[in-house]
Amino acid sequence: MEQYTGTDRDLERLARFFIRHRRVGVALQIVIAVLCLWAIFGLHLRDDPNAWPPRSDAFVHLNEQIMAAFGGGNSVSIEVLVKDGTIYTKSRLNTIKNITDHLFLVPGVMPYAVRSISTLSSESYAFLNKGTSKETMAVTPIMPDAPQSDQDVAKIEAGVKGNPMLNGVLVSKDGKAALILADFRTEVPPHALIKVDTTDPVAIYRAVNLILKKYESPDLILRAAGTPIIVGWVNSTGLRYVFGAFGFFVIIIAVVLWYGFRTYSAVVLPLRVSFLGVLMGFGLYRLFFGATIYSASALLAPFIIVAAGACHSVQFLTRFFYEEYPRLKNTDDAIVSTFVSRLRPMLVSLLCDIVPFLVMAAIPFDNVRMLGIVTSLGLFSLTVDEFLLMIPALSFVKLTELQEAGARVDRESRSSARLDSSLAHLVRGILNAPRLSAAIVLVCVIVSAAALALDTRAPIGQNNTYAIHNYLTRSWNRNPIFQMERGIVERFGGVYPMTVLVTPKPGAGRVLEDPAVLRAVDELAQFMRQQPGVGNVADIAYPVKLSNSFYHADDEKFFKIPEQKSELGLEVLDLADHAPGAYLWLFTNDLTQTVVIAFTASTDSASVKRLISVTKEKAAEIFNNLPVTVGVAGGSVGIAQGFNENIGYWLLVGALLGFLGTALLAMPFIGSVRLSLILTVPLIMGTIISLAFMYLLGIELNSNAIAALAIASGVGIDSEVYLLFRVREEYAKLGNFRESLVHGYVKIRRALVVSNGALILGCWALTPVPLYIGYVGFGMGLVLFWCFLMSAVLSPILWAWFGEAVVTRGAQKKKIPDMVLASSGTEG
Repeated sequence: MEQYTGTDRDLERLARFFIRHRRVGVALQIVIAVLCLWAIFGLHLRDDPNAWPPRSDAFVHLNEQIMAAFGGGNSVSIEVLVKDGTIYTKSRLNTIKNITDHLFLVPGVMPYAVRSISTLSSESYAFLNKGTSKETMAVTPIMPDAPQSDQDVAKIEAGVKGNPMLNGVLVSKDGKAALILADFRTEVPPHALIKVDTTDPVAIYRAVNLILKKYESPDLILRAAGTPIIVGWVNSTGLRYVFGAFGFFVIIIAVVLWYGFRTYSAVVLPLRVSFLGVLMGFGLYRLFFGATIYSASALLAPFIIVAAGACHSVQFLTRFFYEEYPRLKNTDDAIVSTFVSRLRPMLVSLLCDIVPFLVMAAIPFDNVRMLGIVTSLGLFSLTVDEFLLMIPALSFVKLTELQEAGARVDRESRSSARLDSSLAHLVRGILNAPRLSAAIVLVCVIVSAAALALDTRAPIGQNNTYAIHNYLTRSWNRNPIFQMERGIVERFGGVYPMTVLVTPKPGAGRVLEDPAVLRAVDELAQFMRQQPGVGNVADIAYPVKLSNSFYHADDEKFFKIPEQKSELGLEVLDLADHAPGAYLWLFTNDLTQTVVIAFTASTDSASVKRLISVTKEKAAEIFNNLPVTVGVAGGSVGIAQGFNENIGYWLLVGALLGFLGTALLAMPFIGSVRLSLILTVPLIMGTIISLAFMYLLGIELNSNAIAALAIASGVGIDSEVYLLFRVREEYAKLGNFRESLVHGYVKIRRALVVSNGALILGCWALTPVPLYIGYVGFGMGLVLFWCFLMSAVLSPILWAWFGEAVVTRGAQKKKIPDMVLASSGTEG
């Protein structure tokens, strides 16, 4: 009589085909790996924070409009801080000018957006030959050339201190620090008539870093800040932490695998399958999506792929080493038996793993979408690797290693018999005690409800000042990028631009010649200067008021917007003409558009929301009935708000679609709608509890948290799927539903503990990493832990409640006498 029939017979033939052609299978693995490595070396990372939020968001549209006309999307602040004295010496002023001049040479820089005391927009207002018949007004650049004498230095110092647009703005009040501002293009403006250079945050960070190193001096502290510096550092220098963390992650998993199996093959084979999945994930991305990865978040994909690959390989190897080979004593037959019995649950689990990351691939955030795409491709590759490539590799395992494994299994089975018996007794006791079962479920529900109450209080958003660091270890306190930023903020008030755009309504024309419009701009700028967390504010009204006062013999009564339209028009045109291009970062030459730019201390979600809200309210009030449209806000602050406004919604939708998609995919394989939905109950509870712990530990619920949540409905469901199929397998042998639950639970215990233990410990081992990888790894481990725990506790109880018909559907029942069951322990 044949051992396998029907579909199982076809699977047996397929497995034996792979075994016969194992050398071809191994060669195929090598060829695929080489091709994927070739494709990966052609990939490059281009991470633009301005593209992170959904393109349909109003803040993104406004920011694109502002960047096309004025820039402001990639602002960098460079501070020149003296250790002793002031900046007013020849060598120190020369350093400021050299850094400024060097910035003009950086590809992608917007020349008119470079500002320091050495640019043309930094002007000195003076009366020459005052009190004589030759008295004239002079408006000249403060430092057009490097100072050559002490008299030049004194003149520069006087010019800075006499210009309130510079003193306290580009130079600190105490004269100890100077600020250099620059902006860069990451995209070609849609209206560009000529070819212009573009860049990316990594190139910006490296270029600025090289400039600072070139001009560093023992008596100066040079530092830079801004979103491009943060993102550039993470995607260049920070990658060392990512690669180091991945290596450490793999080592921890390897150690746990060795502890669980004590065989070389049981460590190497899961990692080989996982690594090939990682290579194929990035290789297929190159094939289908091109050579550009648009977010460094994709570098989280290898952690997830290795985690999933190791989990499934452990299930396969545990069945092979601990059950099939000791029973059959033949390698090929053991491989075939393992393949036939594990194919269905492994296939269901792998496909369920993919679903939440496919959902992520559809979420309209570049950083979330990139992670979803690469991980989905990698997990899809695992689906092929686990079946087509594991069998040829496993058939090469040496006979001596298998014999040693078999002897160890015999020893361990005797020593673990008592544990298995105790566990079986515990599970039976719970299932046979309805009140105890109900009490356990009630406790889980109460804990989940309490966690949900905490979750609803947790703020959702992303503060890029801190999000790149590790919230658990507060690694920003030891990070030079953070220290540089805080130093600049402390002295100048802010580094993140919030840009308000003022444009004419249809037919309004040159609105910057309208005194009412300029007075409203002035009032809005003054309002923004008074807001908490706001440093310098730049606007067209201030230089106009300063110029008006100067033209009236420095009379403070005239430090205001001119009353007459003709007079105002002349003064605005004069600003545009006497230093051509110097104010293009502030208003257009046709006098139709202008911006108000406030530099803020952080992109904290609560601060950003409040600042934008009060600014919108004030703008609506003071620009009412004026012929202009006011857009609040662009720049880093506007992009942060666009991100934060959407992330909460997509965090919820992504999680729900992930769970729903997993349940829907499982339905045709499991054969029950109710049971597929029941499988998600422990996962949802585990996710809710995990979020509460993350909130209590001070971890920000940002886009990185989506990766941790996705692993819940993906990898988290694997334990339940494997347990379910093992219960059905035991039911086919025993014919008794309750005993099948007990036997399946006990027999699969080892594989689940080893696989989940390896994943959880591997994730938690990342906790000390001084980068976002640290808290993301911890969060993934936390989600896996709680999902595994809730599944282990609730699944047998819920399945017992919903009954034999739901759980064992599709399994062939074999009647075993009750007295045999009573004496069988856990062996069935």
